[in-house]
Formats: sequence, structure tokens, C-alpha cells
Amino acid sequence: MAARAATSKVWGSAGGQDVQLVTLGTDLLEVDVSSYGATLVSVRVNVRGEWVDVLMGYESLERYVDGGKPNFSSCVGRCANRIAGGAFELDGQTYVLDKNNGPNHLHGGTDGYWARPFDLEKVEDSKVTFALVDPEGTMGYPGTVKVKVTYEVKGNELHFRYEGETDKPTLLSLTNHGYWNLKGHQAGDVLDHRLMVIGSCKTAVDDQLIITGETPSVEGTPLDLRGEPKLLREVVDAAGPVDVNYCLPASSEATANMAALLVGPNGVTMEVWTDQPGLQVYTGNIIGNPEHPKTWWHGKGAEWQRFGAISLEPQLWPDGVHHPSFPSPILRPGEKYHHHSWHTFKVA
Repeated sequence: MAARAATSKVWGSAGGQDVQLVTLGTDLLEVDVSSYGATLVSVRVNVRGEWVDVLMGYESLERYVDGGKPNFSSCVGRCANRIAGGAFELDGQTYVLDKNNGPNHLHGGTDGYWARPFDLEKVEDSKVTFALVDPEGTMGYPGTVKVKVTYEVKGNELHFRYEGETDKPTLLSLTNHGYWNLKGHQAGDVLDHRLMVIGSCKTAVDDQLIITGETPSVEGTPLDLRGEPKLLREVVDAAGPVDVNYCLPASSEATANMAALLVGPNGVTMEVWTDQPGLQVYTGNIIGNPEHPKTWWHGKGAEWQRFGAISLEPQLWPDGVHHPSFPSPILRPGEKYHHHSWHTFKVA
């Protein structure tokens, strides 16, 4: 499991700023990550002597900048998931956000973190830290926020660490919207994968995927993924395409949960560990949609199809600013935002 020294090179430029591509790795796991959007580009697992790239991504920076899919395995912010009505009230003041999902605000808006060049703050051993200053008023949010995103490879683990602070009360909830296929990103759909999720309830949504405030139990429903991992084909056949936030047991960085276990048919598994209270499970329902821009759904020599990947996104519960009983996304001056998640890859 020997770690290799991280390497960095200029991958191109965006917004008048050089963009770095950093490679981290061990004998078991290699990761390419770009400073554009703090984006994972490739994740290669050593599968019995063959490197298998299990993450959807593009082969060049230009593909991300010019017509790339928003939030494509990138850091999602300032606030992950949907904010109903594209507005919120904080300390008696109403803030109107960019509306990029019908009447709603999704994943930080049209100029979310996925579309921002981060600064390369530090590269050391098998770890890289990117930094971003998000100015007040961007996408309608109050306060200037300073964010750091650190990726680290430790043996067979890929760690994600997020930090943030603000000069005015605001919202902050970060995650990574990776698209995973343990057979290899080019290898068809993931309906032959099996999935376990420990959540016993979910945040209910209406027909527009807006949170209602209810947290019904999943027991006795097709979305109960506790226990032995269940075949995704059977889950989708019974429940329909999945796009659900699961409520996880209480945790902290010291007592993180193994929120999910994804099992590929090739003997590769991916455990998702997190200190966050929620996990969004998305089965790639609109991958390959012919109504989308043609630039979205192909990359690294592959054409991708519906259900071609699954996203497992640790997060605060969606739209928490509108539901006082939910974990709060509000960040105030003097407070520090922290989020630590990691994926552990194993090969049978």
C-alpha cells in the first residue's frame, strides 16, 4: 500500500487562471483531480493487476469548461441539493437565489463551485488541498465564504475533507457528485451492482423533488436497502428510478457511519463512510438523455447510457433552511464548517 508522491501539472486555463491536474496514488488506488471545480476526473482501482477507472469524467479540461455536465464529479456548493422556490429567509432578510431548476435553486446555481477555478493551496505526499473565495452576492448568497477541499489517498481509501468559514450568516453544505460504475465507467449500466444503505428513513419529496418536511420510514418499501446489499435492477423495477436522500444515524468525525456499500459484479466493492446526516442516492436516471446537450454523456473514449453510474452523495438534508427540524445548513461568523467522508475500495 505504499503511497506515491503526488504529481501536478498545468492542465490548461479557465477564467484567466491556470488549472492544475493532480495525481494521487498508491499501489491500490490512483486518483486524478482538477483544480477546476475541485473535480474528480478519474479514479482507478487496481483490480487483480489491471487498473479500472470507476468514475465518469472527461478527457480534457476543455470538455468541462465548454459544454460539460454541471456538477460532474465535482465539488457541489455553495449549498448542495435543492432550495425550494430559489429563496430563503435568514435573520429576517429574504435572499433570492439563482433559479436553475425550474423555480428552484439546485447545487449552488448556474455558476456553482463546479464551474469555478480553485487555487491549488498545497500538494503533499498523497494529498491535495484546493481553496476558493466565494464572494458575497454570488448566485444570491449572503456573505463571503472561504472554502477548502482536500482529497487524500490512503492505501485503498479516498478521503474528502471540506472546510468553510464566512464573514456573514449564510448557508454552506458541500459534497461531491461522483458518478460511479465499479466495472469501469465505460462498461454499461450499474443495474447489476448491489447496494446497501443504512438509512431507516428518507426525506420525502413532492412531484417536483422538493422536500415536504416529512421523514417517512422506508421499512417494508422497495427503498429499504438495509441488510444484505440488494440488486439495483430489482430496486429500480420495484421503486422506479431512485433519487432519494436517506437519513443516517447520528455521527461525528470520530464516529463516522458506513453509510453505504456498493458491490460490483466483478468483485470490486466501495464503502461510503461519512460524518454527515444524509446520503443522496441517485441511480443515473437521466444519463444519456437525448434531450440533453450532446457534450454531456460521453468521455474518456466511452458513450454512457441510462443507469450507467450511481451517485452516493453524503450531505446535510436537502432544503434544511426551510425546515427547522432538519440539520441546519446555516453558517455564522466565527463558526467553522467541517465535512469528512471517504470511500474504501476492496477487490475480492
